[in-house]
Amino acid sequence: MRGALSRAALAALLLVPFLGQAQAALRRVEVSEDFSAYLDQGSILVEVRPLDGESVTDFARRISRDEAAAARLLALPAAPSRSRRIVLPYGDLSDETRLAAVRALFPADVRATIGWLHVAVETEPLASIATWFTGDARLASRLAELNGLSGSEPVTRGTLVKIPVEYLLPPFRDAEPIPDEEPPRLEYGSDEKGRYAVYRLKRKEALYSAVVVRFTGRIHAEDVIQLALDIALRSGIDDVHAIPVGYPVKIPLELLSEEYLPPDDPKAAAQAKERAEAALFATPAKALFLAGVRVVIDAGHGGTDTGTLHHGVWESTYVYDVASRLRKVLLETTRAEVVMMTREPVSGWEVIDRDRLPDRKGRVLLTDPPYKMTNVVAGVNLRWYLANAILKRPGPGGKPIPPEKTVFLSLHADSLHPSVRGAMAYVPGERFLRDRYGRATEFYRRFREVRDDPVVSFTKKERVLAEGASTSLAEKLIGAFRRRSLPVHQFRPVRTHVIRKGREWVPAVLRYNKIPNRVLFELSNLSNEEDRRLTLTRAYRQECAEALADGLVAFFGGAAEERGASPATAAGRQAPRVAAAPVPAELPGPWPDAIGPWPEGAPQGRTALVPSPTPTPTKTPRKPVRRRRR
Repeated sequence: MRGALSRAALAALLLVPFLGQAQAALRRVEVSEDFSAYLDQGSILVEVRPLDGESVTDFARRISRDEAAAARLLALPAAPSRSRRIVLPYGDLSDETRLAAVRALFPADVRATIGWLHVAVETEPLASIATWFTGDARLASRLAELNGLSGSEPVTRGTLVKIPVEYLLPPFRDAEPIPDEEPPRLEYGSDEKGRYAVYRLKRKEALYSAVVVRFTGRIHAEDVIQLALDIALRSGIDDVHAIPVGYPVKIPLELLSEEYLPPDDPKAAAQAKERAEAALFATPAKALFLAGVRVVIDAGHGGTDTGTLHHGVWESTYVYDVASRLRKVLLETTRAEVVMMTREPVSGWEVIDRDRLPDRKGRVLLTDPPYKMTNVVAGVNLRWYLANAILKRPGPGGKPIPPEKTVFLSLHADSLHPSVRGAMAYVPGERFLRDRYGRATEFYRRFREVRDDPVVSFTKKERVLAEGASTSLAEKLIGAFRRRSLPVHQFRPVRTHVIRKGREWVPAVLRYNKIPNRVLFELSNLSNEEDRRLTLTRAYRQECAEALADGLVAFFGGAAEERGASPATAAGRQAPRVAAAPVPAELPGPWPDAIGPWPEGAPQGRTALVPSPTPTPTKTPRKPVRRRRR
């Protein structure tokens, strides 16, 4: 079954009658041993089987569009099993399974600001494209008109078809968009130094933000500066401050993020499969008003660990304030159970109505016994031990809370290159998670959470599920920030791993955490002057808390209007207004030392930058909804 299947063999699996069996070969992409996608002359099919340990009923509900489709699957003469795959038509698939199939078959497709951008991989009828992405073949003529195509002729391989957002089915409409109307155009070539991609700079674009941050995924200051110099040397750029519009900037292929690699690159194909497999687990159970949901909130750092510190602003102080505000919002406007990981002995979780907050080092981690956070590494490891213990706790009334209704949210503020701004989120990328891990030293055995469960382990299913579900959660949180016009990182605000100084990893608080829906959320970049100024305002921090609550409600299938108005909202507190930052000629240092050689004419202490556009937050009026009580 692992090789290409003949049409007759596929037809023998029932459910799908194949037409024209003597025609062209199928296009097949194997995403995993449990899931493959096929493109058959305008029809998308999937070949699937239950996951290890998954019942046939659970499998049918997970993979099917609705109860009727699940019933048809369960009524088959021979039920699907680990030894028997079945083939299902696209129309019977759940939203998550449709998105997984499309990501696998069309790896160049992206969600842009204007809608879905589909790149044909073979000759494809417009009616089929309309059906896949809008659910209505009759919209083929409209797509032809919008794209300047002939409605009667199929599109050929490589044709770009734009599907406006108002026509899209939910899985494509709700996908995280790139910040452009079209994906950037890259050309690929090679020279004596190896393979590279070429990007031609546009007006007002800078090497740092438009090339390094965007195409390499590097966002930390020392990495951005060094790579900008390396790329300048490779491209023959003598002065990084005076690069002409349209200049061909060469980016070595080994530096490119995987989504920008050429289609024939093995890493690009592997990433497409990874994203497709994760998409199968992107939606949790529904929970009206977050009823039956447990939200675990971790305010990053604390104790003697201040986190990042810029111009006297402690990361730990301000993310704790947002965590306390989020706790208050959730308790007042939803039915969620809220569990805090840390506590400030002086003020508890009280929301202090001030812009500038007092800095304290007394916060404790609520382990058994509580840990005064005097060691950074111990504080991080005990956090994930505590999260795993919370996952097993019974809920109110002694009832168990399912893992799929448990959320872990670790709040932080970043320290990145000053040209980068806005919120971003990290999720646990499957390929970065270990099978087993534990700490068995005498120090850790002092804590009940470690003694009860000293070693954490993950199955492949758990790792894939965590990436898919956490990515969906992160996208809902980022989407909520956008809807409130809060600053969001311009390029790829949701990431599966950190890249820094040549290393790639998932933060430990996510890597060893068993809660399936888990996100490390960076509220702002304290190295950026505008982000730092916003973080110092109570209005912005309240908006962040409200947006996070909106995102949590959306993740469990609700809308922001389900939440009752919080006191801050009811009082009519204005959202922070952010004036567009002037474009500075320079951003002052001090800058980390960057290894040369430096291009001739490039300054060695300060770097000219063009900052990202600054969105202006606005308050979205909401109709208060009376909260239901248990």
